[in-house]
Amino acid sequence: MEALWQDIRYGIRQLLRERGSSIVAVLTLALGIGAATAIVSVIDAAMLRPLPYPDPERLVSVEVEVAQRDGQVFSPSPAMADVRLYQEAGDIFAQVAGWGSEFRGRIVDGPEPERVQVSRFTEDYLSIHGVAPLLGRDFTLEDTQFGAPAVALLGYDYWQSRYGGRREVVGETIRLDDGVVTIVGVLPASFNAKVPLARPLQVPLAEMAMRGSGRLSVMARLQNGVTPAQAGERLLARVSGASPDPDLHGTPVRVVVSSELESAVNRHQVTVNIIASAVALILLLACVNVAGLLLARGAARQPELAVRASLGAGRLRLIRQLLTESVVLALAGGVVGVMLAWLGLNAIVANVPMTLPANVPVTVNLRVLTATVALLVPTVMLFGLVPAVRLSQVRVVSAMSNGGRQTSRSLSRRGGQYLIAAEVALAVVLVTGAGLMLRSFARLTAVDLGFNPDRLVTMEVLPLERDPAAHTAYYADLLRRLRTIPGVESAGLVDSFALEGGSSYTGFRGTGARVFTRVARTLPGYFETIGVRVREGRLPAEPDYATGSSGAVINESAARGLFPDGPAVGRQFSQGAASGSWTVLAVIADLRHGGPLDRRGPNFPQVFLPLQPEAVALDQSLMVVLRTVDRIPVSGDRLRHAAQSIGPRVLIERIRTANDWFGDRVITPRRRTVMLGLLGSLGLLLALVGVFGMTAYAVSRRTAEIGLRMVFGAQPGQVVRTVLMDSAVPIAIGVAIGLAGAAAVTRVIRSFLFETAPTDTATYAAVAVTLVAAGCLAALGPAMRASRVDPAVTLRSE
Repeated sequence: MEALWQDIRYGIRQLLRERGSSIVAVLTLALGIGAATAIVSVIDAAMLRPLPYPDPERLVSVEVEVAQRDGQVFSPSPAMADVRLYQEAGDIFAQVAGWGSEFRGRIVDGPEPERVQVSRFTEDYLSIHGVAPLLGRDFTLEDTQFGAPAVALLGYDYWQSRYGGRREVVGETIRLDDGVVTIVGVLPASFNAKVPLARPLQVPLAEMAMRGSGRLSVMARLQNGVTPAQAGERLLARVSGASPDPDLHGTPVRVVVSSELESAVNRHQVTVNIIASAVALILLLACVNVAGLLLARGAARQPELAVRASLGAGRLRLIRQLLTESVVLALAGGVVGVMLAWLGLNAIVANVPMTLPANVPVTVNLRVLTATVALLVPTVMLFGLVPAVRLSQVRVVSAMSNGGRQTSRSLSRRGGQYLIAAEVALAVVLVTGAGLMLRSFARLTAVDLGFNPDRLVTMEVLPLERDPAAHTAYYADLLRRLRTIPGVESAGLVDSFALEGGSSYTGFRGTGARVFTRVARTLPGYFETIGVRVREGRLPAEPDYATGSSGAVINESAARGLFPDGPAVGRQFSQGAASGSWTVLAVIADLRHGGPLDRRGPNFPQVFLPLQPEAVALDQSLMVVLRTVDRIPVSGDRLRHAAQSIGPRVLIERIRTANDWFGDRVITPRRRTVMLGLLGSLGLLLALVGVFGMTAYAVSRRTAEIGLRMVFGAQPGQVVRTVLMDSAVPIAIGVAIGLAGAAAVTRVIRSFLFETAPTDTATYAAVAVTLVAAGCLAALGPAMRASRVDPAVTLRSE
């Protein structure tokens, strides 16, 4: 231990003596270790703690696959009768609960009405997760009976924001659009903190056995020793014996019991693997850099090592001393790296292309620090072992007979070139991945949406009066009022905006087969405001929106499906023989309703009908769409005042630009691009530092040679070219090797790319040119310094 402590103290003194190179080495390691620490923090939250509940491996979801008479097998959402049946299977499940959420939420009435999201669950849902209310009580079985008194639990964030965290809130009431609800408790901050309200899941008796309503999911906790596969097999017979009417709901053929923990982990597996691999390359690149630095610095230490050897230090003793110095260096880099990770963690989390658990904060905790310390061991081996072994091969007589001159070649010219090639190759792989993501994202944002989103502003508005005719009249008055506001070029209204994502669907029949289509309802001005392209006919005018009007607008895909035998304008289509028909006024270009990544594709049929009172949902906000005169949007306060000044009390929800909506549609690709772009930039920076360092070392080692060349007539330009060529050749070789490696490695991000091949020629060419140019620029500084060597001074020193 005394010898080890001496080695540590000497290692610290050695680092302080060589401050410049030590700082470079520490910062280089800090970048690699910091990136690794930050990613380990994300992995800890997303993969190791995705379900922060007791015994998360026992949490499962339950689905039933049923077969219909036509032979098709599908998984309808469970019925409440299924939940009650599963609760009786005490040999399989310890607890069972049903849960769901309301699609539109509920409106909280008050001085400033607001819409809040509401989750619904049965009496055991909290206990399954090992959670108890922070205040008050949990739901009981009686609360879930249809017609029971309305009660609710407050989410922690909503309790803090609306009620100021008052503990007396239990027992108070809150007025919603469907009645008055009594608050019976408050959920803890660690459980669904951002969901404002939770209410008991109540199902009418007539719907207890109805599967496929979409309002219910089932979660359960397995008994000890029961696997998900065993649970599914045991449950099938019970479900089949108690099946609802097979004519309506199908015959159960399989019960799927899925581990919630495995599902949460598998959801992010590909993304985590890709990011972790990129960070591993960065750490490897940092280690190669530091190994080269230690080898270069070792030339000056040959006399010292020779003296140690002459005094009896064996080779293993020298290796131990050198490795101890590497450990000190790694510890310093680790400390700085953890600090960098901690400082930049919020920015990294904001750009991680994953949905992280809301109740699992990403932190640099004890587990992460332990992993970082464990990571230092292979890091030291990667950058410290080779220099230690190489430098320990000291020749005592040779080193001491040269009078301290640095004639040893601890890092040969060819060895330095190998390091440059390795660094550049690793950087090429990283930069190529980043380049492919950038090219993919550029193509994604350049997709033709079928309309012009520039200068569009949207506002969701809902009158609180419960009269469909009053709703329709209010919206018409609102549009007229908004068109008078300075700065507003045009205004329209729709129930489902083109970038909002949500929509309703139904089937129509023209002269061809029945076509499944998106359906939206509009008021005058919508098409002109968003800037659609008309292919046939004319856009509807004000009279076409009168009550009872049958004029409609369809997109090109709907026209091809409904009327495959000719032009669509002027022809009629309907939902069926018993329903009314609509006449096509115009055919417009296809709109990407869900943005450029619309899961139904760019050519999905869509029908636009006039908004009539009978089609107005009294709890659904409609979307006002404005086009402003210039790029500075009209203030939200002015729009809000206009909406509140013309009629009944209204609920005003999100006021956003179309670019905000577009950003929501591409947020995951954007985060992937930013994350891989940052990692690629970091790899490029480390490679350039390595090229600069190796070139500078080569110049210092060849100072005498360069002086002699200049004595015999070599010009500064020739010296610069010679030094540059010594670096350019390994850079070119590294680029070639890196591109070959990238062609193999970047296939793993194929699913991340949009209309871009993993071997995109333009990207590879751009990466090659960038790395060669940047590498040569990094080598130019040492080359220029070499051209200024004074031959007289060089020869005198020899």
